Amino acid sequence: MATSSLTETVFSLPEEDQRGGVALARAFARRAARNCGFRGNHDDVVLVVNELATNAVCHGGGRPFVRINGGQDQLRVEVVDYSGDQPELRDGGWGLQLVVQVSESWGVKERAGHKVVWCELTA
Repeated sequence: MATSSLTETVFSLPEEDQRGGVALARAFARRAARNCGFRGNHDDVVLVVNELATNAVCHGGGRPFVRINGGQDQLRVEVVDYSGDQPELRDGGWGLQLVVQVSESWGVKERAGHKVVWCELTA
């Protein structure tokens, strides 16, 4: 049984190929979940990172980054970008709907002038 704890790890999407960077963010998410010993579903972690990072690339501003922190029983995923536009659940839109379905909670906040879309997953 893993006993390590992840306090925080961050991945910045590449400036040039941000859409290709979403694939790198998925790999980052899988490594982060494994390295902290998260006992929940790692595919769910990858899924929420994929959806939130894709939204940041398509609808956000600046160079987005992904922050993951937590441990064995809980992970918090944050995707940060520089746009003030708030994400919203839309009829026919399925990205945030998936995040809502697999996470314990989610939301949007502002931190230091950046938009932070976050969710928490539990084991």
